[in-house]
Amino acid sequence: MKTRLIITGLAISLLALPWGCSSVDHRLGVERSPEPAPFVPTPEDSGVAPDANMALTNYCPSSECPAGWMTCPDSRFPCDTNILADSRNCGGCGIACPEGNGTDGFICVEGACKLQCSGGQFGGKDCDGIVDNGCESGRLDPNNCGACGVACDADVECTWQDKIGGEVGCGCPPGTMNCSGSCVDTTTNDSNCGACRNACNKSGPGKPPRPHGYYGCKDSACGHFKCEAYWADCDGDEETGCETSMVSNDSCGACGRACAPGQQCVLDMDGRPFCACEDDGLTFCQQLVQNGVPKGECVDVKSNVRHCGGCFVACTATTSSNERATCDYGQCSVVCVDGQADCNGARSDGCEVDTRSDPHNCGGCGITCDLSIGQACVAGKCVVAPCDEVDAGEVPR
Repeated sequence: MKTRLIITGLAISLLALPWGCSSVDHRLGVERSPEPAPFVPTPEDSGVAPDANMALTNYCPSSECPAGWMTCPDSRFPCDTNILADSRNCGGCGIACPEGNGTDGFICVEGACKLQCSGGQFGGKDCDGIVDNGCESGRLDPNNCGACGVACDADVECTWQDKIGGEVGCGCPPGTMNCSGSCVDTTTNDSNCGACRNACNKSGPGKPPRPHGYYGCKDSACGHFKCEAYWADCDGDEETGCETSMVSNDSCGACGRACAPGQQCVLDMDGRPFCACEDDGLTFCQQLVQNGVPKGECVDVKSNVRHCGGCFVACTATTSSNERATCDYGQCSVVCVDGQADCNGARSDGCEVDTRSDPHNCGGCGITCDLSIGQACVAGKCVVAPCDEVDAGEVPR
């Protein structure tokens, strides 16, 4: 006898609601122990006031594919192909999207192949809507500067606003100048002081040398006293030069900024001084040494997959692409990605079960759809569909 579900005439999904790993069968929204009870939404569930005249709808297990799903020649299970998103079966079985050229490609969106531009540092844009010429507009296209339809004036270039690979825009922001395609602050830039390619002589001809100091660009003019990287003139006396290291425990990144006892002034991965490790419970993992100063990052070795239990102890998933590595309290472990499960307990084949489509393990290990009528599993739920009273096991009146 087929399972009967009595549902009020409210719009619901044709897929049963709960799912997950469980010893109790939830695939049709009911518990089987031993006979299933009908799932009847309450007015509170739907947010709609009850209507005494509402008709009741019977739902039964179904082998029919819901809209957007099909059983294709390369399918492993019934109804396991999402033709709205599968680039190999986009809009129908066997309709494959073009592979692209390595930088530009195609994806399946709502059952249609759509051109996807790679983006990135020099990635292009599809501004003309013509698929045949791909992503024809580059990042520095003056007719589409940064975005399609943003056109620069005839005498203005499309340039990097801060650095190559960063933001782009028409011209340069106030106070900066276009030097070799990048916007540069020529008021302070030692290599482009007051004008592009006007490099300052750091020895400052005719001026005395100062410890850890040099003469560079300030207010668009060369010859001004400046400090080398990671040094500062904290006493304000030019004759003593730049006497204070900015990577010392007494002045870490700023004059007088002292690190707490037990901390050390180091460089982060962007080269900025900081006290390691200011947050309790973190460990400093040194990546390298820059100018004699340790450079690295503070990590939580209890949860960091690259530093699990200690620096550079990396967790990896080696058995399949359907699992991922995790770090739990300093111990490496492997978990299944969403939609996959390890149902046989064997590590040799990883997360071998697709719980999104397998009717024997629908939504979780051991959750079985009605195999006698070929009930399909779609998106981790056993499919149901409206049925008449005869199909539901009722005697018609």
